[in-house]
Amino acid sequence: MPSKQAVSSLGSLLAVLGLSGVATAQSTAPGGVGDPALNVVIRFGVGFIILAVLGAAAAAIGPTYTTNAVREIQDDPGGAIGWGVLVGILVPIGLVLLALTVIGALISVPGLLLLGVLGIVGTGITAVWVGNSVIGDDGTVRATDGVAGGLLLAVPFAIPIVGGLLLNLITLVGLGVVGRDLYESWSD
Repeated sequence: MPSKQAVSSLGSLLAVLGLSGVATAQSTAPGGVGDPALNVVIRFGVGFIILAVLGAAAAAIGPTYTTNAVREIQDDPGGAIGWGVLVGILVPIGLVLLALTVIGALISVPGLLLLGVLGIVGTGITAVWVGNSVIGDDGTVRATDGVAGGLLLAVPFAIPIVGGLLLNLITLVGLGVVGRDLYESWSD
C-alpha cells in the first residue's frame, strides 16, 4: 500500500505550503477587495468541496484501508498525533535540510513529493474520521462519512489565516496513521 500512503504525504506538504499562501494572500489594506463575509463563504465552499471529495474518495477507493485507519485513530489518537508531528513536521524539515547538499537534493525532492501524496490521503482519512465520529455507528466507513467530515472541517477552513493552521493541525492525525502504516509496511 505504499501508493496510498504516498498520496497522504503530498497532501500534507501541500497543506503546509497552502497555509503560507493563505496568509500571504490576505488583504492588509483597510476595506480590502471584496466583502469579507463573501470571502468567508467562498472559503467555506471551496474547503467543503475539496475536503468532501478527498474524504469520499478515501472511503470509496479504499474502504477497508480507510476503515482500519479510522479505527487506528479511534484506538490510539495519541500515537496518531505523534506520528503526524513526525511525518508532517519533522520529516519535511529534515528533507529540506538534506536538500542543501547536492546528493541530498536527489533524495529530498522525491521525498517531499511522497509527503505531499501522503498528506492528501491523510486529509481524506481525517475527513472520514471526523464524519464517522459524528454520524458513524456500526464501525464501517462510507462516502457519506467523508462528505460529513468535509462539511465539518470546512468550518475552521473558512476562518482566514487561523483556520488554515487549525485544519493543518487536525489533518496531522490522518497523516500520522498513513505515515505509520507506510513505515511499518516498508520496515517488514
